[in-house]
Amino acid sequence: MYRQIIIPDSKSYLLNLPANFIGRQVEIIAFPVEDKKKAEDKYSVEKALKFFKKYAIDFGRVVKWKREDLYE
Repeated sequence: MYRQIIIPDSKSYLLNLPANFIGRQVEIIAFPVEDKKKAEDKYSVEKALKFFKKYAIDFGRVVKWKREDLYE
């Protein structure tokens, strides 16, 4: 496998393939890559903790019940 991340400066790009790729079927895909800093921010631990604190449930206030109480 051969992977290269570039920042192109024009619409065209010349790709030099390794010699062992010659004569073989090769797939070439191009798509924009997210900035590493943005990806780290998106999945940060702080964001996860903030989310769970926002939607936290206080089980201390949950009333204990028995199944029989449902049918009264």
